[in-house]
Amino acid sequence: MPARTSKALQAWNDLNDRQQGTLTVIYDLDQAAEAGRRIGAARGEYDNRPADAWRSIDFAHEPALRRIFGWTLLQERLMGRGWDNQGNGSTMAALERRGLVTRDGRPTQWGCMRTVRLTREGRAAARAGTSLAPGGPRKAALGHRSWEVLALLWSAHLRGEPLKWGYSTTIERALIDKHVPPLARFLPTGGYEITDRGRDFYREHHAAHVAAHPTVRAPHPDGTDAEPWPPAADKLLAEHRQFYCGLLKAWKDACTAQQGAEQEAAAQLPKMPGALPAAVVAQAEARHKLWCETAQQRADLAARHAEDLRTRAEHAARAYAVAALAAFGAAVIQGNPLDSMAPPTPEPDTWDEPALSAPTATGINAIDAEATKLHAAAVGRPVKRRGPAPTRRTRRGNVRVTEKPPTEPGAALYALAEHLREHVQGGALLRRLHPSG
Repeated sequence: MPARTSKALQAWNDLNDRQQGTLTVIYDLDQAAEAGRRIGAARGEYDNRPADAWRSIDFAHEPALRRIFGWTLLQERLMGRGWDNQGNGSTMAALERRGLVTRDGRPTQWGCMRTVRLTREGRAAARAGTSLAPGGPRKAALGHRSWEVLALLWSAHLRGEPLKWGYSTTIERALIDKHVPPLARFLPTGGYEITDRGRDFYREHHAAHVAAHPTVRAPHPDGTDAEPWPPAADKLLAEHRQFYCGLLKAWKDACTAQQGAEQEAAAQLPKMPGALPAAVVAQAEARHKLWCETAQQRADLAARHAEDLRTRAEHAARAYAVAALAAFGAAVIQGNPLDSMAPPTPEPDTWDEPALSAPTATGINAIDAEATKLHAAAVGRPVKRRGPAPTRRTRRGNVRVTEKPPTEPGAALYALAEHLREHVQGGALLRRLHPSG
């Protein structure tokens, strides 16, 4: 099994950015078709078509007259990622040569609809490259939404109140109808509450469900002290994020004030009527001169403030990234993140700034690849793009930006910190990597 996983990941890594983006879209549509088939079967609607048929995905119509024949869902998704252009056919051919997709077609009234279908190797490569659970989802009695709602019912019970909802399909069908005795009940006074059986179920199956659904915030049944991930770590990261965003806003305000003052300083004296006395014209000129001079003074002051705020924001972004890297590394090794995290400081010591270490590898490519790319950009050594750059489009054509906005201070550091924080928040990464922890 490890050799097969390694082979699948290698197949993913051998693709360029455009090919990876295209394979991801195909994989998402393939998985959506699979999920829809399962939902239909649960409702008693069985699809007896062979897998080759229901996994087939419409790619592009020939002739390619989109104003007449419309867009396929695959083209819509590719457009959203910036990969929809005349190179689509070449990309599909490259994926087919690698044995990741097969291409086919079916006749239509006006031509032919070209189709694609993932192969087993293509599905394995896409899963290895993009899935947060490349080994497949862990099994649990409840699905993601059902477990999330049961956790809400548990939390409401801890607060001594019902879950104040109206009719809930999830509670009625998944937590009441499918369990004897039921895990929840509807109250005559309104809302739902967890039953004794529901509380026992929550305690017995908590470990299995937090492993299967690591992004769900489900309190530990033994209380806060038993939580493997300290809430204080999330609080520290939130403080760093808030501090940086506050400085960034102050920098933007200073830049806006500078630009406005510079425009005022460069304003021309309004044209005066020719019949006015020279003394009156001189008065207007004196006022205008003073106005321009004070505007220039305000522009200079705002410029100095903007430069100071730029420096402060960059240091705040670096501190945020360092804290996020520490939390991320602790989650990977099951350490205590608070041992190596520090709160934001209003006046950072620029002489002793901590190094920006590389993110600790998790073994999950979807997390590690993005973290590596963002870290490289944050330290000033961005990863070279593989293949053409994506082109953002709409149905009306290309979207062109006429003026490039100034680079926000600390933007690359902030992007890295946000990526790491989103994965560690609430202990999600810890539960994903160490379900028994």
